[in-house]
Amino acid sequence: MSSTRVRHRPDPVVAAAPRRAARARAQRSARRRHAAVRAGQVLLVVLPLLALAWALSASSWLAVDRVAVSGLGRLSEAQVRAAVDVAPGVPLARVDTGRVASAVRSLPPVAAVEVQRSWPGTLRVVVRERVAAAAYASDGRFTLVDADAVPFATVPTAPPGVVRLEVDALRRGDPAVRAALQVHGELPADLRRRVRAVRAETPSDVLLLLQADQQVVWGAPGGTATKAAAALALLKAPGDVLDVTSPEVVIRR
Repeated sequence: MSSTRVRHRPDPVVAAAPRRAARARAQRSARRRHAAVRAGQVLLVVLPLLALAWALSASSWLAVDRVAVSGLGRLSEAQVRAAVDVAPGVPLARVDTGRVASAVRSLPPVAAVEVQRSWPGTLRVVVRERVAAAAYASDGRFTLVDADAVPFATVPTAPPGVVRLEVDALRRGDPAVRAALQVHGELPADLRRRVRAVRAETPSDVLLLLQADQQVVWGAPGGTATKAAAALALLKAPGDVLDVTSPEVVIRR
């Protein structure tokens, strides 16, 4: 029996340098494809944002075409719009609402203001005006004062139901005036309707001047229920001055 020898050809030898070059080219191509995909993803996010930013800040599509004012009583819309001072066509997003609020708040009758953007083109200004708590007479006219002792308007006659304020000089935020108006605002209706004027030189010496030329020395704010009950119980007793500063020991003279 004869045997046959099989010869195996050796595998072809590929040089290492070409293999490394091919691998490097493949990696670079993969990186370029990955970078292109990432760039496309970024553009898909950024382009809409850029378009939105342009529409908000520069486009006439979302510009101010109306200033809506509400909450007015003493002020007119023209006065408020003049303070707002925002021209039609200004992009709504670029309106400085803080500046607008500050400008409107500088109007004396304004106690508080809220400025809102209402898309696509309305700037809303919601005003809360001051409420008269007292009227101060001077030179034949009356200055209206709110509960925080802030003068905000001058009128020829005092509004009905508004108490007179008697002080030597009217100063914005005067603590004595605030105390007097706090006392008057807390009075029960039976006593408040008898009061024609309030007076105070300091926050602790509030004086109520009644319709029948009687006076109630109130002192500092506080103890309203006890002091008012004592005053109402003794108003018909002889004497024009009733001191309820210490309601446990009421003095009538």
